[in-house]
Amino acid sequence: MTRDRLLPRKIMPLGMWLLITVCLCLGEVPTWAGQPPVVRFEAESQAGWAVAEQCQAVWQAEGAGLAQRLLPASVVADTVVCLVLETASFQQHFGTRIPDWGVGVAVGTGRLVALDHTRLPAVGRGAREVFLHEMVHALLFQGADGQWLPTWLHEGAAMHYGGEWRFVDTVSLVMDGQVPDLSRLQSAFPGSADRADRAYRTSLLAVERLMKQHGSAVVGELVEATSRTGSFPLAFAEVTGETDGKFYADFAAAMRLRYGWLVMLTRWPGLFVLLALVLLIGGGRKMLLSRRRLAEMEDEEPASGEPRQN
Repeated sequence: MTRDRLLPRKIMPLGMWLLITVCLCLGEVPTWAGQPPVVRFEAESQAGWAVAEQCQAVWQAEGAGLAQRLLPASVVADTVVCLVLETASFQQHFGTRIPDWGVGVAVGTGRLVALDHTRLPAVGRGAREVFLHEMVHALLFQGADGQWLPTWLHEGAAMHYGGEWRFVDTVSLVMDGQVPDLSRLQSAFPGSADRADRAYRTSLLAVERLMKQHGSAVVGELVEATSRTGSFPLAFAEVTGETDGKFYADFAAAMRLRYGWLVMLTRWPGLFVLLALVLLIGGGRKMLLSRRRLAEMEDEEPASGEPRQN
């Protein structure tokens, strides 16, 4: 990546970028042989180049390990073009494809990703997180070789490997009292920020449950099997030994068992019942202590006719 490739203020049309990406894929020697795919960065400002250099350093440090986890051994990785854009350019090219709160996107072929670097601080996400998130999508697209993967797997894996999850996020999901049904997170996520946020967090919990049950390599194994069989449900059954439908049902049951009591507390009837129990237990304990104290005082009373000591 060199600064003499800095683009003019008005970035090229998206169609031109897709054409350039295709040419790069056809004209370059394949890069996957124990090496991550090459990422070519383009930016339209000095601030954008600073973010691009940060992302390049991240890819040099983590790209090989990420590609090894997610790409099947038989896949020859293609070059990925990463556009680091100002908000106006990002909205111009991708505004109709993603919600208005989105700051990153990966085109479905896995050869083009883009970041809106100017809005990263406003949404509380770092360049490393967003870049790795979109690169996971790119690797999954390339690894599946055009075969469909459910959105929950895409987004859960992207959040896991992007390092975007914190314990407080799980707590806030549960306190919402609404853990989405995994079987409904197969395609596009809800458009509203709140509902989409719950969908993202649920997807991560599902991917982490998969990893706990079937090992850390399970996502890559699912990608490889999907590419080979042409069917994610078939691949899921082959890799895990159970149907995806059974996994969805077990996941929902596990969420209810693990967090159901906390969900109950987030709703007024449950909270009212809990407060009533606390008051009942507290009142009963206080009454018991009062009676015990009265009994002790009676025991301390002097026998009849015995002088009191002053």
